Amino acid sequence: MTIMSGASFADTRLSIQHTESGKEPQNQTVMVRSGKVRMEYGTDDNTVLLYDQADNTFFAIQPDEKSYMEFDPEKTAEMMDQASQMQQQMMAKLQESLKDMPEGQREKMMMLMNRSGQAMPGLPEEPVRYESRAGSDSSGGFTCHWVEVYQGERKVRELCLTEPTSMGMPSSDKETMMAMQSSMKALAKRLGSAGMFQDNMPDGFPVHVRHFGSNGQVTSEQQVQSVTHDGLDPGLFEIPAGYEKRELPTLPQQ
Repeated sequence: MTIMSGASFADTRLSIQHTESGKEPQNQTVMVRSGKVRMEYGTDDNTVLLYDQADNTFFAIQPDEKSYMEFDPEKTAEMMDQASQMQQQMMAKLQESLKDMPEGQREKMMMLMNRSGQAMPGLPEEPVRYESRAGSDSSGGFTCHWVEVYQGERKVRELCLTEPTSMGMPSSDKETMMAMQSSMKALAKRLGSAGMFQDNMPDGFPVHVRHFGSNGQVTSEQQVQSVTHDGLDPGLFEIPAGYEKRELPTLPQQ
């Protein structure tokens, strides 16, 4: 794999393969240019995700329907907070009503709520910790080092991290990717699970990620297949002309 000199850095295109047990591999393309990101997913709905660093805004484009939706992280976070508050109020009312039930029925209802996840909001996640393996490895032609991720005592994933500069990624593209990740992390936390986006995550770009199930077996993987730096068409990072803007669903007023 050829790594270009700093003087010849242009735009960045990453090809990533997603594999999941029992399913056909899916390909994802991530393109970065001048403070903007375009993500294409090899799925049936052909949805494209755009990110504009200057406005810190995401756009979900649906070519099949010639439409798009705009996601402002701050406004979306406010909606998530409202939804969480409404859910907590509903749960408080439900729990209050359970007090009048016979003990046996109350225990059955609590069990059903726990199974459905209705009792989960507000409960803290188990702490996440990272453990680096000794030595280095190679993935997709890049030298990387493995970091194991544990949530509580369970290993949930492992990342093979490399320096973005070793991928030929210019500092401006790296900053754009980090800004997008920061916004995603903030939204993930509002949903109650930061997942991949932890504050204490080690530095580096993951070129290979493995996810583990509760049985310790690998459930899915993502691996960078290639990185190129040819110039990209600026139009790829804009909403196509004639596409209809669709508003995000609004929550009912109480």
